[in-house]
Amino acid sequence: MNQNVDGKPILMVAESETVNARVLWQKENRKFTDIVWAVLFGLCYLSFLVCGFFLVAKSKPRWVDADADYLIVSEHYRDDVEKCCAERPEQNNDYAYYGDLCSSLESGGRRLGTAGDSKYDYDDGIFSAFLRAPEIIIGILTLTVSLAILWAVLLRFFAKPIVLATELIKIGVFIFMGINSYDTSSRILCFIIAIGILGYNVWARDKLFFAADMITQSVKALKANPWIFPGLLFVKLFYALNSSLFVLFFAEGINLVEVQFENDTCVFRNPDYSYNMFNFIGFAYLWSTLLTAKIRLAVVANIVGSWYFHPENKPPVTRSVINSMTTSIGTLSLASFISVIAEKLNMMLMEPWYKTWCGPACFVATPLHIIMCVFGAFIQSFVLMLTKFAVILHVFTGLPFVGSGKKVIKILKRHFKGGFVTEVTSKGVLTLGAYVFSIGVTFAAWAWFDARFRTETLVGGKDALWFILYILVGLFNLYHPVFGMYIIILANNFLLSWEKSMWDDDRESSNKEEKSYQHYWVSPLAAIFVGCLAMSFFTFIAEIFLDTIDVSFLCYAINKDNNVDLSNDDFEVLVKAVPGYIEAVDVIPVSGKEGDITVDTKKYGDDIQTAVPAKPVELSNLEPAPVPYDVP
Repeated sequence: MNQNVDGKPILMVAESETVNARVLWQKENRKFTDIVWAVLFGLCYLSFLVCGFFLVAKSKPRWVDADADYLIVSEHYRDDVEKCCAERPEQNNDYAYYGDLCSSLESGGRRLGTAGDSKYDYDDGIFSAFLRAPEIIIGILTLTVSLAILWAVLLRFFAKPIVLATELIKIGVFIFMGINSYDTSSRILCFIIAIGILGYNVWARDKLFFAADMITQSVKALKANPWIFPGLLFVKLFYALNSSLFVLFFAEGINLVEVQFENDTCVFRNPDYSYNMFNFIGFAYLWSTLLTAKIRLAVVANIVGSWYFHPENKPPVTRSVINSMTTSIGTLSLASFISVIAEKLNMMLMEPWYKTWCGPACFVATPLHIIMCVFGAFIQSFVLMLTKFAVILHVFTGLPFVGSGKKVIKILKRHFKGGFVTEVTSKGVLTLGAYVFSIGVTFAAWAWFDARFRTETLVGGKDALWFILYILVGLFNLYHPVFGMYIIILANNFLLSWEKSMWDDDRESSNKEEKSYQHYWVSPLAAIFVGCLAMSFFTFIAEIFLDTIDVSFLCYAINKDNNVDLSNDDFEVLVKAVPGYIEAVDVIPVSGKEGDITVDTKKYGDDIQTAVPAKPVELSNLEPAPVPYDVP
């Protein structure tokens, strides 16, 4: 609230609406917060492991290699197949149905129905490809982790050159793809994208230099605290293990089948309960992934915040990790659950796009749906921003999530319009860098899947239209990696169901092998799924630098509330260039309750502006709020 004392402007805000410039990281100053949410997440993740390993334990190979050219029914299921076929009605015993296990049994157990000239079979999906060629996903993800660590090291030591070099690499990747394309359509598409990136870089060169300066500032904090990266390596390993378990559970789960008699045939079918398990595993994976991001943020906030406020009193990286995994785990679980809800809301708004855009009322429905998608994206961004800063303040103060959220909004509103602060330029540069690296990884995986399963879906394939379609699908899903993985899983399930329905509709087709199209879609979708995993890894590294920037923003706002002289701070120059920054005069914390504060201008000077309550009354002596130690 703005007031005037002796003609001087005073902003009066209650002491309860600001915090001291310090980080309470010591063990004796931390208490468990939001315990209920810690218990809920613990139960959820335990159930995730139980369901996943149950699927793995119950899973048995349906087919095994007979030689390099075909598969046969495994010994585990052969007795069930023989029993089912023996019980089939007499009139159907001599009926050879494409995909029917009895037809395979009559051919020596050989799996019938290969897709074109490829090594894919009629019921293969992306997870079948992972199981049959585990070396691809393991090799590609090992390459991804290595590149991500190398990128982090280079950014730490050569921030500005690497930021600018990343922009050139983006252009070079698409030029290289265009030169090596065998068809005109894909070549033109790659060159157009390269020209577009070059044009944008020229147009937004000032923003790029500003982003480089902002990232350089974050690197200063990381260089002053070199143990952040080794400490986050543990968090990174958990992230990698969690992603590996997610893929393992889904891949093994498709082999949890029963031999069933259906539509006069004997077929492999997943039991109904397995689908419920898949849905739960997907939800638990999303929650645990977002929690990992919050743990990373908490570790960065603990160390960088302490360095910013009191560099002589910083926590060891081990203490930061322990605090995040113990006393803070409940608050971080709640924050990540809110992020899950925001993510799911955004998914719900985007999922039915094909129904809306292709329906009879598309001219009216499509614009409304686009507005809904934009609204959903905004709500998601706003919620993620608030949860991020609430987590940072929780790390500083030890307050529960709700208390931190209420207080951080008030602090940010005094320095940024609407309390909304995010440095979009730096985020865009780092995210696009991760994006381009992920595109390169996707193409490497794509080429590997093509070679392993004898398909021709990448450059030089038989149909340029399919190639362009997969490029567009890949570009969208890679930019939203978590959402993209779910889209690929849904697409995989839909295509398998669609092919099954085609078999059922035309059992007597003379050209039965043409009813299987795995050689058109499995390799590219599997590669895009791997690319989404790679994007998640690269984004994890980029977020370390972005987390440092966000922590610095809040530290700056808290220092302004505590009347710390920041005139010689290089970061202040960058903060003032951020859209929405509110120019504020010096402030100091004073004791009192809202609406009942008095200020002695003789004691603190005529130019003072307080960061705390509200109506001026008779001037009297008022002591400043106690600060535990001198703030540098």
